Amino acid sequence: MQYKFVILMMFIAAMAACDRSASKLSEPLMLVFGDKEEEVEPYQTRIIITPEFMRFDDGEGATDFVLLNRIEKKIYSVVQSNKTVTIIQSEDQDVKSPFDLKLSSKKIDDMQDAPSMEGIKPQHHVYMSGDQICFEVVTVPGFLPEYVQAMSEFNQILANDGKLTLNNMPADMQNGCSLAKTVFEPNRHLKDGFPVQLWGPDGTQSVLLDFKRNFEADKTLFEIPSSYESLNIMDIRAKFAK
Repeated sequence: MQYKFVILMMFIAAMAACDRSASKLSEPLMLVFGDKEEEVEPYQTRIIITPEFMRFDDGEGATDFVLLNRIEKKIYSVVQSNKTVTIIQSEDQDVKSPFDLKLSSKKIDDMQDAPSMEGIKPQHHVYMSGDQICFEVVTVPGFLPEYVQAMSEFNQILANDGKLTLNNMPADMQNGCSLAKTVFEPNRHLKDGFPVQLWGPDGTQSVLLDFKRNFEADKTLFEIPSSYESLNIMDIRAKFAK
């Protein structure tokens, strides 16, 4: 753990020097995260945010992507290989957790020597369900609020959709951490600020590698191919339910 924080503080120092201009919710933003999952090779995720859209892809030239239309409150998953666009749209559902998730979090004061980012010290938070650690996050309160807002919108749409399929959730995901992350409290860590780094006991990791404000994105990056077949996730489920 000590080695991890030495590397992290070096990274924060580099990020703090990248861009000291004031952040505004109306400014377009580009971020690159280094991600790692269990049994998956490490990869990078590029996120482009504007007031109207949020796009996820693996970098310049990407043909597969996920797009959040923030005005329509719809998520589009575009796959070039089979020329399909899967659409997710779901309103908030009045669904309760099948059991008490016993969620809690605590701030650990071990980041006092870390460099500030725009005058704000990073914070180390641990998020739990009962006695189980769900994940840990190093956050910077008030940093890149446009990301925090857009990601909260994205997570909430997926969580609303997750409530519709709660009864079909695999048994190994029927625990407090999984239910909180995917259905009932997907944004609890974002309430504490921008997640510079996140990691969990399952080997999941995510760290901010780069960001640019006032990013000049080609408008075509936010267009859905009109020739692709559109598939609504609700229609797909209904088809397989027959």
